[in-house]
Amino acid sequence: MGCSAGFAQAQSSARLTLASATPLPAGNASATAASPTPSLSFKADSIFVNPEVRPQFAGGEAGLRGYLMKNLRYPDQALRQHVSGKVYVRFILSAAGRVTDASVVRGPGGGLNEEGLRLVWLMPAWQPARQRGQAVWVSCTLPITFQE
Repeated sequence: MGCSAGFAQAQSSARLTLASATPLPAGNASATAASPTPSLSFKADSIFVNPEVRPQFAGGEAGLRGYLMKNLRYPDQALRQHVSGKVYVRFILSAAGRVTDASVVRGPGGGLNEEGLRLVWLMPAWQPARQRGQAVWVSCTLPITFQE
């Protein structure tokens, strides 16, 4: 089951989508007799695409919508050339909820790709994804729709 939630409108609308898949290969964790530690079936640096608890932007959908509406700058070049469309930005959220490794997967160009990427890089920390109660890294794709 993928995560899909509707977000912003106003010269931009966004959706957070996490692809369905299984976690990366597992590592092993040790446990001691005196202090048992739950065995993890994944490495701490594994990147998930479908964690048990999905990451959440501060303020949820409304928070992400507000962030995008407040910070979006429709590029002059795109306005002059009447360019609009969706920019798909893929990024990794760290276990601390910070954006890393952001890149444009697909977009219409005309300055919109760069603006979508800028918006993602400048996002504040998210509430991190969780797997078995532990904060984990997660791969996300955020489509941002630009409309004149």
